[in-house]
Amino acid sequence: MKNHPLLVIGQSRFGKGLFADASIAAGTVICKVSGKQMDFHTTLQMNEKESHGLQIDFDSYILCEAPFLYSNHSCEPNCALNKKLEMFALRDIAAGEELLWDYSTSMLERHWTMQCACGSSNCRQVIRDFDLLPMELQRYYLRLGIVLPFIERFVQQQLAKSA
Repeated sequence: MKNHPLLVIGQSRFGKGLFADASIAAGTVICKVSGKQMDFHTTLQMNEKESHGLQIDFDSYILCEAPFLYSNHSCEPNCALNKKLEMFALRDIAAGEELLWDYSTSMLERHWTMQCACGSSNCRQVIRDFDLLPMELQRYYLRLGIVLPFIERFVQQQLAKSA
């Protein structure tokens, strides 16, 4: 199914997923997150579709639409989200490769977790909030600039409190 010049929605081992339709160079923007904005309480009312909400601030979420809705997680991602909520390639991606990002780079709510089956040698087994990641990984993601702004602000506030 063709939805965007750089990607196709196809069958993944996780269900539906996003795949590179052609080779994608590192740094290339692949798609943008779009959808209706809602608060945390509204996401809770979505039951099994609660995971379709992407946290973008402490009490603000986007109900993700296709194609981004079909993006899957990896503890060793080849894609990430930037501050404009665009998914971009972290490294060169081969045609046919699944486009995967680390869900933890957008999570800070102490509510949702997910068993991970990414198969990476660095698999954390459970997907959790950003501040629960190993400190070395937090620093790495912050250096890459792939942590959503509200989480960056939270981390900076925590550092200021401890200084």
